[in-house]
Amino acid sequence: MKLKGNIIGGNVMEVLLLLDALENIIDKAANLPLSTKVIVNKEELLEIISDVRIKMPDELKQAQWIKEERQKILIEAKKEAENIKKECEERLQSSMEDRKKILADAQKEAEMYKIEADRRIKDMIDENEITKRATEQAREIMHSAQQDAKKIRLGSKTYADDLLAELGTRVENISIIIKNNREELKNRKR
Repeated sequence: MKLKGNIIGGNVMEVLLLLDALENIIDKAANLPLSTKVIVNKEELLEIISDVRIKMPDELKQAQWIKEERQKILIEAKKEAENIKKECEERLQSSMEDRKKILADAQKEAEMYKIEADRRIKDMIDENEITKRATEQAREIMHSAQQDAKKIRLGSKTYADDLLAELGTRVENISIIIKNNREELKNRKR
């Protein structure tokens, strides 16, 4: 069956008529002996398929394009998110290593202060007034060392918190970009 006329445009009814024509050609085609296969005119079928493509509504073509663009955007966003996550993990790992080193250094320094305080106490133990003064100085040294260690610990926590805040900001920015791209795709549909 041959369809006459070649109307340009995307008319759904015309596409449905062309599909009906394809079905009719296949239904009326001669069967090969001992088989469910049929003999059809290749050129006639290819012409109908070509007409279907020409008459396919632009909305379907645009939907396919939007689908492909959406997939590209999602892949890019996923890659960016993975890169940011990896960078933040590396920075956090580095921060944790720095924190451990700072704590170890602070503990060593505190131990050195303690040893120094013990030595001074032993040197002054003979006289009661000197012993009292030495004990007080040792307490001050220990307190100072503990305060220094505490400041170092708090500093490393603040650094880690700053890194996490930066990560949060980047993730929010990516989320805004994705939202804007989705809005742009939605607007292109209209």
